[in-house]
Amino acid sequence: MTASGTLGVGIIGTGTIANQHARSLSRHAPARLVAIYDVIGERAQEFGARWQIPNVMSSLEDLITRSDVDAVIVATPPFAHMAPTIAALEQGKHVLCEKPFALDPNEAERMTQTAERTGRYLSVCSARQRCGAAMRRAQELGAGGRLGEVYHVRSSQFRVRGRPGIDILKDVHWFIDSNRAGGGALIDIGVYQIDILLWLLGNPRVKTVLCSNKMGVGDPAPAPLKQDVEDHSVVMFTCENGSSGILEITWSSNMSGANALLVFGTKAGLRFGPLTYIEPGRLNPQRAVEERVLPPGVEDGCTEGFGDVSQQFVDAVLAGRQPYTPARDALEVTRVMHAAYESARTGQAVQLS
Repeated sequence: MTASGTLGVGIIGTGTIANQHARSLSRHAPARLVAIYDVIGERAQEFGARWQIPNVMSSLEDLITRSDVDAVIVATPPFAHMAPTIAALEQGKHVLCEKPFALDPNEAERMTQTAERTGRYLSVCSARQRCGAAMRRAQELGAGGRLGEVYHVRSSQFRVRGRPGIDILKDVHWFIDSNRAGGGALIDIGVYQIDILLWLLGNPRVKTVLCSNKMGVGDPAPAPLKQDVEDHSVVMFTCENGSSGILEITWSSNMSGANALLVFGTKAGLRFGPLTYIEPGRLNPQRAVEERVLPPGVEDGCTEGFGDVSQQFVDAVLAGRQPYTPARDALEVTRVMHAAYESARTGQAVQLS
């Protein structure tokens, strides 16, 4: 941390998602964007000019050894998360890693253990949805006992046509390559939902995972591109404390108006969009009574006055506290996703130790 009370931040990888981090931190006074690095030098130069970042580095080592870089954001594709994350942690830098944390639980474990051994903070962007106003309030209601025992959660999120590399982000083709992305809709956007489902349950350890995947919804990728990852995924899991969850997630579907996020408690439940508290009526328990939770004008995803995942990371590091999106939670998400793909491959439920 600098004497001025700001955090010097370096960005590793200058693709699409890096622009979101740069935009967020350029508006956040406690953060100083100090340096960037990308294996594609020309792209790094363009990125630096766009965001007025003074130092475009020629190597990863040059960036992570800078004394004015206190923390780094790893914004590389998924297959290239582990090496820069561990290297930065070993150099004493705090790290915010993009999602998915890793393609393999062993990699996620190595990164988490390195952070704990070096005493640096490691956060993961799979938890970025925790920053929304509704999600924060829902977690508070559950943790505070207002819902009773939270025993089940369900998320259904359907895009009509939104396959990266095909329908959107058409110049970024690694999304549809399993060797580089690790999977499709589940690992790309389902990772967010798995994180919040577990968070709303109180972060229990998952015991069993059952998954079914489907590829081939919509026109195939234009030649010479080839897609070998899923468009649609359904994941069901049970936890050691007896709670359960269901995720339906899709890049590409013929469905609309069916998105839902539901939280089931023994005393009350929650429905998002907008966040609504639901309990039995006092005079007629067979009839549900609904109450909108957030103040008028506040949307579920609002982060005003709180900050998004990038800003929260900076604020937490400066305050000397665990960021809002800890690596240990992301490790559990990685375990669940890895088991889900194994279940989809074998057609059998996977037991996690």
